[in-house]
Amino acid sequence: MDIHAWGPTVSGVAGGLIATWLVAYWARGLQTHYRGWSRAALRRRHRTTIWTANILLFVGLLGGLALYPLGGFTSNDHRPAFLAFGLASLLPLSALVIIPFLTGRSVRESFVAFALGQGAPVWATYLPLAGGMVCLVVAMVGFVSNGS
Repeated sequence: MDIHAWGPTVSGVAGGLIATWLVAYWARGLQTHYRGWSRAALRRRHRTTIWTANILLFVGLLGGLALYPLGGFTSNDHRPAFLAFGLASLLPLSALVIIPFLTGRSVRESFVAFALGQGAPVWATYLPLAGGMVCLVVAMVGFVSNGS
């Protein structure tokens, strides 16, 4: 293996280390209570919602990426990757709205509990998910305009 093949590996490891450090740094500054609930109590109260949202995130990601081998897409086609990222954003957000609505709990509280469950601030949790929603729109426009 020549030196150029190591570039993506080194870049990925460096990015992972930076992300791990940022999450650990941000976790120290997380709020300790939200509307009278401690972080641990809030995570326990919304345990089912958090688990469901996390599972749906991976289902959306893997389902979209499965289109490459199953749908016959080439590796340089961005639409399945954008669809995967979009579904990995839409499905957990839907769970964070629907489950608390059905159980009579606060939707806003579930959003905070999910962010705390990820060990990150609210803005660092939902900014990538908002980007995923943009990717979902771009993917859908790409599928419609290409007639696929």
